[in-house]
Amino acid sequence: MVSSDLRAHISIASWVPIVYLIIITALMPLLGQYSDRRSRKNMFILGLLTFAVGAYLSGSSFTIYELLIYRALQGVGAALVLANSRALISDVFEEKGGGLAMGVHVAVIYFALLMGPLLGGVMLTLTSLIGWRDVFLLNVPLCLASALLVYIALPRGATTRGNIVEKTDWLGGVLLLAGLFSLLGGVTLWPVHKGVVEVLVEEIRITFLGLYFRPFFYVSFPAWMMVAAGLACIALFFLRERRKNKSQIIPLNLLSTNLRLRSASLAILLLYTAHHGVWIVVSFYLTAVVGLDPITAGFILGVLPLTVLAVSPVGGFLSDRYGHSEVSTLGLFIAALSLFSLSLISPQTTLLYTAISLAMLGVGIGLFAAPNTNSALASVASEVRAQVNGLMGFMRHLGQSLSIAISAAILDYSIGYEKFLEGGVIELSAFTRGVGMNFLLGGMIAAAAAVIVVLHETAFRKRT
Repeated sequence: MVSSDLRAHISIASWVPIVYLIIITALMPLLGQYSDRRSRKNMFILGLLTFAVGAYLSGSSFTIYELLIYRALQGVGAALVLANSRALISDVFEEKGGGLAMGVHVAVIYFALLMGPLLGGVMLTLTSLIGWRDVFLLNVPLCLASALLVYIALPRGATTRGNIVEKTDWLGGVLLLAGLFSLLGGVTLWPVHKGVVEVLVEEIRITFLGLYFRPFFYVSFPAWMMVAAGLACIALFFLRERRKNKSQIIPLNLLSTNLRLRSASLAILLLYTAHHGVWIVVSFYLTAVVGLDPITAGFILGVLPLTVLAVSPVGGFLSDRYGHSEVSTLGLFIAALSLFSLSLISPQTTLLYTAISLAMLGVGIGLFAAPNTNSALASVASEVRAQVNGLMGFMRHLGQSLSIAISAAILDYSIGYEKFLEGGVIELSAFTRGVGMNFLLGGMIAAAAAVIVVLHETAFRKRT
């Protein structure tokens, strides 16, 4: 609905979630470090308020470019919230009850993932009353209420960490952010005009300020320049990181020597790159090919997070008994098999087959998630576990961004730019071919992640 309402091509509309994920990916470690020097409680509340402002402005957008800017603002708010949420839980429950509190926190996350597709489908079905804008506006009162609750309920003294003199590397954060934007932008926009990136901004409205501009801004340049610029910024970022002995945004020193940490980091990056685009691809498939309404499609999509929610505790229990790498590797292989099975879907595929394949994927993710995280955290000293947790979050969100970008690019190649720009009938064969390519590539990436874990574990055991 966003794409058609704002007259935006799918490769540009796909950046609505991508820009949000990139901001979180690049800023979460940096803002977490900054919050350690300030008040975590205040930074958490600031994040909720920033997210609320971004949600209100997103719901008031008149052009796709306005929506992308406001989604970036939401990403800043989300990065502040995510960087401080688990740290605040540890602060408040420092003496006892921390394990249960963290378990409740994880359960709430997966419950939200379960309810998201269903509630989104319900809201989008009632198009005569509400639309996609109200999905954003609904966040405003929730964030304001949450901020008030945190301000009242959270003790003030339990949210600071004393005097920390390390400086925040804002330049490094800017380099990483610019690199991710340019690299992913070049990849997703490359197929739109056959290797040429064209940006046309006709009008900008800032509703709450009553401002309206018609800049008629147009720029065109080769897509490879964006990719090259992104790679250059990322290379400069890593050069800066290697020269630092302390306060690394990404702990390269640990990654170069710790086999299990490197294995866990690469595995989580590859798994999320392999499967996160499932949400977009299966949603398109169920509504455009199968012809389901958004509510029914939400129920089918809900099979995935529901299975993860059910299997994750089992994965943690099995890893304690049989080993972290063994269980996480099993989860990766199951995830790869499920993605290969999804690559075979067609207009004649039954909903039961799709649901079973999604459930298999949920089993794989559930078996992988807890053991992989435990493997990473158990492999390092306690004083650097917060930094390692930030690294895992960085890899997870980077994988999500890459997955969405790759999925959008493959669908664009399969369907064709003109179909989304000018309308028309989409050939089911072309669409299902793009869906199959997405899942086939995802299965190969997940299988590669499993092989990487096996190789690293073998090398680790030989070393010890």
